[in-house]
Amino acid sequence: MKRPQQPLSQEEQRKRGRSYLTWALLVLTFLAVIALPTMIVMFFGLLPTLVAWIVDRTKGKAASITVGSVNFIGVFPYIMNLWTDFNSVDRALGMVSDIFTLLVMYSAAAFGWLMFLSMPSGISSFVLVLQQRKVAALRGEQKDLIEEWGPDVASLVEMQKMEKQEAHMELGMEGIELEVLD
Repeated sequence: MKRPQQPLSQEEQRKRGRSYLTWALLVLTFLAVIALPTMIVMFFGLLPTLVAWIVDRTKGKAASITVGSVNFIGVFPYIMNLWTDFNSVDRALGMVSDIFTLLVMYSAAAFGWLMFLSMPSGISSFVLVLQQRKVAALRGEQKDLIEEWGPDVASLVEMQKMEKQEAHMELGMEGIELEVLD
């Protein structure tokens, strides 16, 4: 059984942050020694992802993840080209100095930003249309029921609905003290 975690003190958070930084620097140094051409292309190609990570203040870093994923898709063909052809620092520097290559990589990141900014409104519009269709279908069913059972059923339902709203309003007002003005 898991015990609840205690909140970390500021000193423990600093130590953990230094530990992560140390490991990240160690891994980056190892990769720079082993795969320097790939790291050069990735560094210059994924700069928009770094900017998105710095700018993104949300808890889950959704913008960073979206921009980074699509940005990596734009960088990946050039990394594969580097791996399958001649893997050298000169070739990597040639790639990152080519304006068309940078245009492809950064356009992919721009498309990631476009996706991040447009998807919430697109999805909410889609959900709204689905809800409107559901309401229309339920109103049709309600009309059929009223025709079958008579208008007394509809008035009974409306009366129950009003009682629930009144009860909800009373419960909502319980904790509020009203001042009487003289």
